[in-house]
Amino acid sequence: MDDTVREANACEELHKHPIRGLSDPAVGLSEIAVTRREQILDAAEAIIAGHGIQHLSLGRIEERAGMSRGQLTYYFPTKESILLAVHDRMLRRMISEFQSEDGPKPQTGRAGECFRFALERHLAPAWPTPPAQSLLSILFTFLAQTGHREEYRKRLAQWYAEWRSFIAADVAGSVPEPRFAPPRVAAALVQALIHGLDVQLMMDPEAFDRTEMLGAVTKLFAPLFAPVPDSPTPGAPGSEG
Repeated sequence: MDDTVREANACEELHKHPIRGLSDPAVGLSEIAVTRREQILDAAEAIIAGHGIQHLSLGRIEERAGMSRGQLTYYFPTKESILLAVHDRMLRRMISEFQSEDGPKPQTGRAGECFRFALERHLAPAWPTPPAQSLLSILFTFLAQTGHREEYRKRLAQWYAEWRSFIAADVAGSVPEPRFAPPRVAAALVQALIHGLDVQLMMDPEAFDRTEMLGAVTKLFAPLFAPVPDSPTPGAPGSEG
Protein backbone atom coordinates (compact mmCIF):
# COMPACT_ATOMS: atom_id res chain seq x y z
CA MET A 1 0.00 0.00 0.00
CA ASP A 2 1.36 3.39 -0.94
CA ASP A 3 1.43 5.59 2.16
CA THR A 4 2.96 8.52 0.28
CA VAL A 5 1.11 11.72 1.06
CA ARG A 6 0.82 14.08 -1.87
CA GLU A 7 2.41 17.41 -1.12
CA ALA A 8 -0.21 20.11 -0.69
CA ASN A 9 -0.41 22.63 -3.47
CA ALA A 10 -1.00 26.11 -2.09
CA CYS A 11 -2.55 27.23 -5.38
CA GLU A 12 -5.43 24.76 -5.34
CA GLU A 13 -7.56 26.51 -2.73
CA LEU A 14 -7.09 29.83 -4.52
CA HIS A 15 -8.19 28.36 -7.87
CA LYS A 16 -11.48 26.78 -6.90
CA HIS A 17 -13.37 29.29 -9.04
CA PRO A 18 -12.15 29.26 -12.68
CA ILE A 19 -11.89 32.28 -14.92
CA ARG A 20 -15.42 33.07 -15.99
CA GLY A 21 -14.33 33.28 -19.62
CA LEU A 22 -13.92 29.51 -19.53
CA SER A 23 -17.54 28.94 -18.52
CA ASP A 24 -19.69 28.28 -21.58
CA PRO A 25 -23.02 30.18 -21.28
CA ALA A 26 -24.65 27.65 -23.63
CA VAL A 27 -24.39 24.89 -21.03
CA GLY A 28 -27.90 23.79 -20.04
CA LEU A 29 -29.58 25.06 -23.20
CA SER A 30 -31.49 22.80 -25.58
CA GLU A 31 -29.64 21.27 -28.51
CA ILE A 32 -31.41 23.51 -31.01
CA ALA A 33 -30.65 26.61 -28.93
CA VAL A 34 -26.96 25.69 -28.75
CA THR A 35 -26.89 25.08 -32.50
CA ARG A 36 -28.58 28.39 -33.30
CA ARG A 37 -26.27 30.33 -30.99
CA GLU A 38 -23.21 28.74 -32.54
CA GLN A 39 -24.47 29.50 -36.06
CA ILE A 40 -24.90 33.16 -35.13
CA LEU A 41 -21.49 33.40 -33.50
CA ASP A 42 -19.85 31.54 -36.40
CA ALA A 43 -21.40 34.02 -38.82
CA ALA A 44 -20.32 37.04 -36.78
CA GLU A 45 -16.79 35.70 -36.36
CA ALA A 46 -16.49 35.01 -40.11
CA ILE A 47 -17.58 38.57 -40.92
CA ILE A 48 -15.07 40.04 -38.48
CA ALA A 49 -12.25 37.85 -39.83
CA GLY A 50 -13.11 38.42 -43.48
CA HIS A 51 -14.25 42.04 -43.59
CA GLY A 52 -13.31 43.68 -40.30
CA ILE A 53 -15.33 44.49 -37.22
CA GLN A 54 -16.56 47.75 -38.78
CA HIS A 55 -18.65 45.70 -41.24
CA LEU A 56 -20.41 43.64 -38.58
CA SER A 57 -24.18 44.25 -38.63
CA LEU A 58 -27.35 42.34 -37.83
CA GLY A 59 -28.22 42.31 -41.53
CA ARG A 60 -24.91 40.71 -42.50
CA ILE A 61 -25.21 38.18 -39.69
CA GLU A 62 -28.75 37.27 -40.78
CA GLU A 63 -27.58 36.71 -44.33
CA ARG A 64 -24.52 34.70 -43.33
CA ALA A 65 -26.38 32.54 -40.77
CA GLY A 66 -29.47 32.11 -42.95
CA MET A 67 -31.83 33.36 -40.25
CA SER A 68 -34.62 35.92 -39.98
CA ARG A 69 -34.28 38.99 -37.75
CA GLY A 70 -36.73 37.43 -35.30
CA GLN A 71 -34.67 34.27 -34.98
CA LEU A 72 -31.50 36.28 -34.54
CA THR A 73 -32.81 38.62 -31.86
CA TYR A 74 -34.46 35.76 -29.98
CA TYR A 75 -30.98 34.56 -29.00
CA PHE A 76 -29.13 37.89 -29.10
CA PRO A 77 -31.27 41.06 -28.85
CA THR A 78 -28.54 43.43 -30.11
CA LYS A 79 -25.37 43.49 -32.16
CA GLU A 80 -23.51 44.43 -28.97
CA SER A 81 -24.69 41.26 -27.22
CA ILE A 82 -23.41 39.22 -30.17
CA LEU A 83 -20.07 41.00 -30.04
CA LEU A 84 -19.73 40.28 -26.32
CA ALA A 85 -20.55 36.61 -26.92
CA VAL A 86 -18.05 36.39 -29.80
CA HIS A 87 -15.36 37.96 -27.59
CA ASP A 88 -16.04 35.47 -24.78
CA ARG A 89 -16.05 32.49 -27.13
CA MET A 90 -12.77 33.53 -28.76
CA LEU A 91 -11.26 34.09 -25.33
CA ARG A 92 -12.51 30.74 -24.06
CA ARG A 93 -11.02 29.01 -27.10
CA MET A 94 -7.61 30.71 -26.71
CA ILE A 95 -7.43 29.90 -22.99
CA SER A 96 -8.32 26.26 -23.66
CA GLU A 97 -5.66 26.03 -26.38
CA PHE A 98 -3.08 27.59 -24.08
CA GLN A 99 -3.88 25.16 -21.27
CA SER A 100 -3.74 22.16 -23.62
CA GLU A 101 -0.25 23.02 -24.88
CA ASP A 102 2.84 21.35 -23.51
CA GLY A 103 4.40 23.47 -20.83
CA PRO A 104 3.99 24.53 -17.19
CA LYS A 105 0.40 24.76 -15.97
CA PRO A 106 -1.26 27.15 -13.54
CA GLN A 107 -2.22 25.82 -10.10
CA THR A 108 1.00 23.83 -9.82
CA GLY A 109 3.21 26.25 -7.89
CA ARG A 110 5.15 27.28 -11.01
CA ALA A 111 4.03 30.86 -11.55
CA GLY A 112 7.42 32.01 -12.82
CA GLU A 113 7.57 29.25 -15.44
CA CYS A 114 3.98 29.95 -16.49
CA PHE A 115 4.86 33.62 -16.97
CA ARG A 116 7.88 32.75 -19.09
CA PHE A 117 5.84 30.29 -21.17
CA ALA A 118 3.08 32.87 -21.78
CA LEU A 119 5.64 35.54 -22.62
CA GLU A 120 7.34 33.29 -25.17
CA ARG A 121 3.96 32.66 -26.77
CA HIS A 122 3.14 36.37 -27.03
CA LEU A 123 6.60 37.15 -28.44
CA ALA A 124 6.68 34.30 -30.96
CA PRO A 125 7.26 35.37 -34.60
CA ALA A 126 3.73 34.30 -35.62
CA TRP A 127 2.02 36.30 -32.86
CA PRO A 128 -0.54 37.71 -33.07
CA THR A 129 -2.16 34.87 -34.98
CA PRO A 130 -5.26 35.64 -37.10
CA PRO A 131 -7.63 34.51 -34.30
CA ALA A 132 -5.69 36.65 -31.82
CA GLN A 133 -5.90 39.62 -34.20
CA SER A 134 -9.69 39.26 -34.35
CA LEU A 135 -9.90 39.03 -30.56
CA LEU A 136 -7.67 42.07 -30.12
CA SER A 137 -9.74 44.02 -32.64
CA ILE A 138 -12.85 43.35 -30.57
CA LEU A 139 -10.98 44.27 -27.40
CA PHE A 140 -9.85 47.59 -28.90
CA THR A 141 -13.44 48.28 -29.96
CA PHE A 142 -14.61 47.72 -26.40
CA LEU A 143 -11.85 49.94 -25.00
CA ALA A 144 -12.69 52.74 -27.43
CA GLN A 145 -16.33 52.72 -26.33
CA THR A 146 -16.08 52.20 -22.57
CA GLY A 147 -16.91 55.87 -22.01
CA HIS A 148 -20.46 55.47 -23.30
CA ARG A 149 -21.02 51.70 -23.36
CA GLU A 150 -21.38 50.59 -19.76
CA GLU A 151 -21.88 46.94 -20.73
CA TYR A 152 -18.46 46.96 -22.46
CA ARG A 153 -16.75 48.62 -19.50
CA LYS A 154 -18.27 46.18 -17.03
CA ARG A 155 -17.38 43.12 -19.11
CA LEU A 156 -13.77 44.23 -19.55
CA ALA A 157 -13.48 45.22 -15.88
CA GLN A 158 -14.80 41.81 -14.88
CA TRP A 159 -12.45 39.96 -17.22
CA TYR A 160 -9.37 41.94 -16.20
CA ALA A 161 -10.18 41.52 -12.52
CA GLU A 162 -10.58 37.75 -12.91
CA TRP A 163 -7.39 37.51 -14.95
CA ARG A 164 -5.48 39.43 -12.23
CA SER A 165 -6.97 37.23 -9.51
CA PHE A 166 -5.95 34.11 -11.41
CA ILE A 167 -2.34 35.29 -11.76
CA ALA A 168 -2.24 36.55 -8.17
CA ALA A 169 -3.40 33.17 -6.89
CA ASP A 170 -0.54 31.45 -8.70
CA VAL A 171 2.00 33.95 -7.35
CA ALA A 172 0.63 33.56 -3.82
CA GLY A 173 0.83 29.78 -4.10
CA SER A 174 4.24 29.72 -5.77
CA VAL A 175 6.35 32.43 -4.15
CA PRO A 176 6.98 32.22 -0.39
CA GLU A 177 7.23 35.27 1.83
CA PRO A 178 8.91 37.69 1.86
CA ARG A 179 7.95 38.70 -1.69
CA PHE A 180 9.25 41.53 -3.85
CA ALA A 181 5.66 42.71 -4.38
CA PRO A 182 2.19 41.62 -3.19
CA PRO A 183 0.62 39.00 -5.48
CA ARG A 184 -2.09 41.37 -6.79
CA VAL A 185 0.51 44.00 -7.63
CA ALA A 186 2.63 41.38 -9.40
CA ALA A 187 -0.47 40.25 -11.31
CA ALA A 188 -1.29 43.81 -12.39
CA LEU A 189 2.26 44.28 -13.66
CA VAL A 190 2.14 41.04 -15.66
CA GLN A 191 -1.25 41.99 -17.08
CA ALA A 192 -0.04 45.46 -18.09
CA LEU A 193 3.05 44.00 -19.74
CA ILE A 194 1.20 41.36 -21.80
CA HIS A 195 -1.47 43.84 -22.82
CA GLY A 196 1.09 46.49 -23.77
CA LEU A 197 3.18 44.08 -25.84
CA ASP A 198 0.08 42.85 -27.68
CA VAL A 199 -0.97 46.41 -28.50
CA GLN A 200 2.45 47.31 -29.88
CA LEU A 201 2.74 44.13 -31.97
CA MET A 202 -0.79 44.53 -33.29
CA MET A 203 0.08 48.03 -34.53
CA ASP A 204 3.63 47.27 -35.64
CA PRO A 205 4.95 43.66 -35.77
CA GLU A 206 8.48 45.08 -36.06
CA ALA A 207 8.18 47.42 -33.07
CA PHE A 208 11.10 45.71 -31.31
CA ASP A 209 13.36 42.68 -31.47
CA ARG A 210 11.28 39.94 -29.89
CA THR A 211 14.23 37.88 -28.66
CA GLU A 212 15.81 40.91 -27.01
CA MET A 213 12.48 41.84 -25.45
CA LEU A 214 12.05 38.34 -24.07
CA GLY A 215 15.47 38.44 -22.44
CA ALA A 216 15.01 41.92 -20.99
CA VAL A 217 11.53 41.29 -19.61
CA THR A 218 12.54 37.95 -18.12
CA LYS A 219 15.31 39.67 -16.15
CA LEU A 220 13.16 42.63 -15.12
CA PHE A 221 10.29 40.46 -13.87
CA ALA A 222 12.37 37.69 -12.27
CA PRO A 223 12.17 39.27 -8.76
CA LEU A 224 8.37 38.98 -8.82
CA PHE A 225 8.61 35.19 -8.88
CA ALA A 226 11.31 34.62 -6.27
CA PRO A 227 11.40 35.26 -2.52
CA VAL A 228 13.35 38.30 -1.40
CA PRO A 229 16.73 37.08 -0.10
CA ASP A 230 17.47 37.67 3.57
CA SER A 231 19.53 40.75 4.28
CA PRO A 232 22.92 39.92 5.80
CA THR A 233 23.22 40.53 9.53
CA PRO A 234 25.45 43.56 10.27
CA GLY A 235 28.88 42.40 11.31
CA ALA A 236 28.40 38.91 9.90
CA PRO A 237 30.97 37.56 7.42
CA GLY A 238 30.20 38.82 3.96
CA SER A 239 28.04 41.71 5.17
CA GLU A 240 30.67 44.27 4.18
CA GLY A 241 31.89 44.96 0.70
